[in-house]
Amino acid sequence: MHESGVQVLLLGSTHAEYGRMEKMLSSVQSYRYHLIWHESLKAGEEAIKKGHHDVVLLDCQHHPNQALGILQTNLDRGSQLPFIAITESVDDIVAQQALSFGAIDFLALENMDNYVLSRCIGYAVEKSHVEQKLSQLNLYDPLTGVPNRMYFLQNLEEAIDKASRQQQNLSLLLINLDGFSRVNASFGSDAGDQLVTIMAERLTGCVRKSDSVSRLNGDEFALVLDDCEGHDDIALVAKKVIDVLSAPFEIAGQPLVVSCSIGIAVYPDAGVTVEDMLQSANMAMQEAKAERGCQFHFYNKTTNAEVIAQISLEQDLRRALRAEEFELFYQPRVSLESGETVGMEGLLRWRHPIRGLVSPSEFIPVAEESGLIVPLGYWVIQQACADIRSMDEKLATPLDVAVNLSFKQLQDSMFVDTSSRIIKQSGIDPSRLEFELTETAIMSNYQQTYEGMMALHKMGVTFSLDDFGTGFSSFAHIQRLPISALKVDRSFIRNVAKSNEDAIIVKAMINLAHSLRLKVIAEGVETLEQIQFLWQNQCDQVQGFYFSPAVSMKDFNLMIEQRATSII
Repeated sequence: MHESGVQVLLLGSTHAEYGRMEKMLSSVQSYRYHLIWHESLKAGEEAIKKGHHDVVLLDCQHHPNQALGILQTNLDRGSQLPFIAITESVDDIVAQQALSFGAIDFLALENMDNYVLSRCIGYAVEKSHVEQKLSQLNLYDPLTGVPNRMYFLQNLEEAIDKASRQQQNLSLLLINLDGFSRVNASFGSDAGDQLVTIMAERLTGCVRKSDSVSRLNGDEFALVLDDCEGHDDIALVAKKVIDVLSAPFEIAGQPLVVSCSIGIAVYPDAGVTVEDMLQSANMAMQEAKAERGCQFHFYNKTTNAEVIAQISLEQDLRRALRAEEFELFYQPRVSLESGETVGMEGLLRWRHPIRGLVSPSEFIPVAEESGLIVPLGYWVIQQACADIRSMDEKLATPLDVAVNLSFKQLQDSMFVDTSSRIIKQSGIDPSRLEFELTETAIMSNYQQTYEGMMALHKMGVTFSLDDFGTGFSSFAHIQRLPISALKVDRSFIRNVAKSNEDAIIVKAMINLAHSLRLKVIAEGVETLEQIQFLWQNQCDQVQGFYFSPAVSMKDFNLMIEQRATSII
């Protein structure tokens, strides 16, 4: 309703009927009515398109088919403008037809007076307002005020139809906020809502009025660009979005920066339907996320093949966890002092029913990205505990077992509780289990890692630092942690017998580790020359192909029983 009063459009009535209604409405004291009249229904259609009216009085007496056509057109357009049909009598069949064509009510001239007319108009306007509010709740995100997923799908379908008819380009940008979960976890859901609201305002403010911004879910937005000239123009928009969204903001008094990943699908190359465009943009967005930091990627067929393969692998991984297709292989650790096997490292293997053994280098990154590495890591701990019990029944000499921990597993809030429960339920001596951590994993969240390690160390679990020399941790950090061994990365061992520089580095590592009262384990040992160098420089243990590759639990037991490992 306008501040100046109720705007009423009268269509198809004669001048006399217009005069009668004008007189009726002017006598109403409770509202101010402004009655605009067009005798021609055709002129009335133009007035509907151009004007801003609260209600339309559509006279269906003189040209009923043409009047019903106007109602049908309004219905097809999805307009929420309320129509009241005017008929000669209550029993007029055209009244019922008008209601079926979308009229909100009808008025019979034989019963009309100022009270009936005013009440009918008031009802129509109020009902229209309620429907508009309900529609807005259904089509707009209540938090940010931008279109929601339902409205976005309608807009995209209309944009594709327009681009097809007018032979124009159309681009869909799918935008994901990379730091949203961290803000929620650190500051609470209210802070997350504040972040999303800020991002919606920034997005809306940096695009053209003709471009459509929508919120699809918690931390994902969509931007539809009409009629962009080419990839360069679209890339400029993507860069502008990145600049705007990654600008610092403040939440709970804390300055924060959130990165974003953008996947771009261009019509018609990336698809000609809503589903195809969304799928293509999502694939491109996954590519952008894989590179970390603020990135954007255009969809292309190579992306399609790679992402489909990754999605297929992720689905297979989920199935494999349920189907128990994983197993632990073991590689022996050998003491250079005695030549005996003193421990073993458990290495995850996936026995795919069709592809056979899948390389960890192929499936571990997918497990990390999808979050499956967390349940998979707990399975590894459980299996290692079960294998320790099994070995104790078969082997005379008890061997310690080491398994790798992912940085995502260390960040799991249930890591300590879940690991402790698995170890206690297995009944093994916790000191027989060793967790290997990389420097990168430790430094990703040092305080949380430190607290978790200390809690498990009190149980008796031991820790080693894997890939030593390849990360950025300091000895000050290492000294604080309950680490009992350092593993020298294979990249340093490879040329230790040939490169004087590598030899000096490895000697220094061994001396530094011993000064911290830590054991030194060299991995990737493959030649007798490497063995001799490490023995001469007091390295404690070695593992590598010189003694054995990683083998199944059954073959490992057989190897130990036959005393197949030897220093020479």
